Amino acid sequence: MAQPKQTQPAAADPENVHFTHTEGTLFNADGAVSAGQARKFAPKIRAIRKLLGPRPDAGFLDVGVGYGVFLHMLEKHGYRRIAGMDPFPKSLEIARQHTSADLKLGRIEDERWPFRPGEFDVISSFDVVEHLHEPAVFLRRCREYLAPDGLVVLSTPNRSVFYEMRRIPLIGYPDRNPTHINVHRPRYWLRLAREEGYEVVAKWYGEVMAHIRYLPQFVEVVSNYLDVDLEKAWFLRGLQQSLCLVLRRA
Repeated sequence: MAQPKQTQPAAADPENVHFTHTEGTLFNADGAVSAGQARKFAPKIRAIRKLLGPRPDAGFLDVGVGYGVFLHMLEKHGYRRIAGMDPFPKSLEIARQHTSADLKLGRIEDERWPFRPGEFDVISSFDVVEHLHEPAVFLRRCREYLAPDGLVVLSTPNRSVFYEMRRIPLIGYPDRNPTHINVHRPRYWLRLAREEGYEVVAKWYGEVMAHIRYLPQFVEVVSNYLDVDLEKAWFLRGLQQSLCLVLRRA
């Protein structure tokens, strides 16, 4: 007799107003990362591995862990010295079900993070800086906790014409997250990185605009037909909803 199909519990942190996912949208019933999340984070891990080289001993800190997807994937790639920080206790509790990383409570704006200065080779933060009243604070804090020649890896919404189209009824899905207070065009983030003493060592755009109805499906069909790599097609960058940067202290 066939067993009933298991479903991932839709656990969520009601206090974490920045994060709109549930556990069930990020992980499959068997605990593996969902296909969509795997596609989202795979380019980040490829970029890190390319720049770091064979460094299984590298130290990672993920700031704003959500429910632990990126840390889970780092473990699957063989990294063991990994840590995370988040200001929401319930989010950390959910994340602990999916990663053995050293997870600690803390806010980006805190004068001191709960880790040793210079401890990390990579500090990551995905879809977080746009929630900050002063995004520069994140880059300033990273300087203290990065090892020499360490990397900052971040992503944030790409405010293109297509991003603005999400406000149009019947065309886009409106942004109902009131904490998206610092969504900017790419040049803002590039300038901010330079002002805070970083050089940009890698930049790309990802995640076809899921905010526009039917657009992701159309672009996928056309790109498959033309055999176009969406990550490398510069003429499609306006259709990508995410700006991804890898920074190193200048």
